[in-house]
Amino acid sequence: MIYDVIIIGAGAAGCSSAIYATRYALKTLLVGGSLPGGLITEALEVENYPGFLKIGGRELAHNFLEQAKSLGAEFVSDVVTKVCNVESFRFSVGTAGGKTYFSKSVILAMGTTHKRLGVMGEKEFEGRGVSYCATCDGPFFRGRTVAVVGGGNSAVEGAQDLAVNAERVYIIYRSGLKAAPLYIENLKKDKKIVEVPNTNIIEIGGEKFVQYVLLDKPFNGEKKLMVDGVFVQAGYAPNNELAKELNCELTDYGYVKVNEAMAASVGGVFCAGDLNNGSNQLHQQVTSAAEGAIAAQSVFRYLRGLETVIKS
Repeated sequence: MIYDVIIIGAGAAGCSSAIYATRYALKTLLVGGSLPGGLITEALEVENYPGFLKIGGRELAHNFLEQAKSLGAEFVSDVVTKVCNVESFRFSVGTAGGKTYFSKSVILAMGTTHKRLGVMGEKEFEGRGVSYCATCDGPFFRGRTVAVVGGGNSAVEGAQDLAVNAERVYIIYRSGLKAAPLYIENLKKDKKIVEVPNTNIIEIGGEKFVQYVLLDKPFNGEKKLMVDGVFVQAGYAPNNELAKELNCELTDYGYVKVNEAMAASVGGVFCAGDLNNGSNQLHQQVTSAAEGAIAAQSVFRYLRGLETVIKS
């Protein structure tokens, strides 16, 4: 079977693309990993998605996927490892499960992943005190002392989430806090949270589990800060490996360049959500969903033109 469109990634952008593609009566395959939804699944509560006063991140992701499936999108839980343009008007998509699928167009919606610090001990202690998800792993640190690294929304919000269970939370950032004013206001009210400004972590250490971090400058007279966990919230990096395989043009930061139709620089390739440089780089579920809808409409229009080319 040759699908009209294969959508890679089952977060807000991918599921929205699938919802709209099926409503355009396109043969649609949605491919997502073992935990569809992407980074939104890490959110304990979502309060800024229209239609829901408050909803859990995983529940919202589940709703996205179920709606796409209910409208006729075929869903495969697998990881795409290879995609290429095998001939004019046809793409080949290979998965870790050994399957190969073909389509007339592709929507890339793989989103982003957490940036690593790249310091000594980070990789060694991952899963043994180093985490990238405060919501997921915070409860394991009840009554403990932890450090959050970063100064953006995710770091400030993560510090507040951790303070519910932890005895003390250090938030370590290189320059000023860059989070939304309301987040910063709430952070400064929490007596469990201690700011460590203008500072970098240069090493994470311990024996079997994290026991300390080394700072590049003294804090309260010491460069060694004793902690039981380190939560890295230092921003995000685009999951652009497949875009590179397709030779899509990228920005200097690695995001896929798209036009207002969510079309990439390669014919038949579209990109929606956090992976692209659209929506003024406002990485939110609502903008990802909107871009997914636009991408699906653009695929429909592209295929109408494509059919004319083939028939002629």
